[in-house]
Amino acid sequence: MKKVGLVILILSFWLYSVGGIFAQTSFKFQSDSIVFVDNANSFDELLKKFEGHMVYIDFWGSWCSPCLTELLPHEETDNFLKSNEIIRLYIALEKMENDSALQNKSKERWKENVSKFNLKGFNYYVQLRSEFFKGITEKIMKGKLSLPRFAIIDKQGVIVDNDAPGPAKTEALIKRFNKYLKQK
Repeated sequence: MKKVGLVILILSFWLYSVGGIFAQTSFKFQSDSIVFVDNANSFDELLKKFEGHMVYIDFWGSWCSPCLTELLPHEETDNFLKSNEIIRLYIALEKMENDSALQNKSKERWKENVSKFNLKGFNYYVQLRSEFFKGITEKIMKGKLSLPRFAIIDKQGVIVDNDAPGPAKTEALIKRFNKYLKQK
């Protein structure tokens, strides 16, 4: 009976720590691992998970060749983001699938791409034309889909740049971030 209690205690602690990854007090900066985020109902809700941290968002799609080029490693950019504890958030915008089997295949392709490109940071999957997607197009893309697209979110969760340079434009991106980092 004591073993069952111990197992329950250990599982409870583990579930609390995993579930609390986004809590303000227990958030752990993730830059060296791939984290799949799947528990946000809206773009605003997703951004709230990162309040207290600056976020660099990469909006991409597996069907977008320029997006895939931007997913290639950019060591100087990656080092800058990591050294400044800037959260890397990748939001994949994928074709709307009504059939659950096709949706599952789409999500598997997304996960394969995340692994293939080693997208360390937080990864989120969104279907085009969904309510979640509408929040992105309204707040970031001003009503029109435009990929690849990059955005910077400040520590208060405010979109400070909805058309930031991509990671391949290291010098311009670092200059832009330094402007916002000074505003701490």
